[in-house]
Amino acid sequence: MYKDIECPYCGHGQDICHDDGFGYQEDVKHEMECEKCEKSFVFTTCVSFSYEAEKADCLNGTDHDWKPNTVFPREYTQMVCTMCDEHRNLTKEEKFEIIKADKNIYKDEKNNGDTKC
Repeated sequence: MYKDIECPYCGHGQDICHDDGFGYQEDVKHEMECEKCEKSFVFTTCVSFSYEAEKADCLNGTDHDWKPNTVFPREYTQMVCTMCDEHRNLTKEEKFEIIKADKNIYKDEKNNGDTKC
């Protein structure tokens, strides 16, 4: 099982509890006590980044793959490209279709939600 750090005295592996942001600040010596040998030691933090590349054909001449995002209230809906994450406002036709779909869902829920006293 992977542990965050090893005690420099006894080599026991342990996790760093990051509650309240403890241990994230770089260029600071953080103090910790080993849970096995109970000796205190310090550690420093180094944050690293990794990257993943993926194709975005829309940036190379093909059409964007637009899908509406899911937001509430619905009038703030925008279209988002699934390949490059570009956002744009809805066209009048798209806005009409979303409102129409919402009304149909509401109507279906209202009709299927029969309650009797």
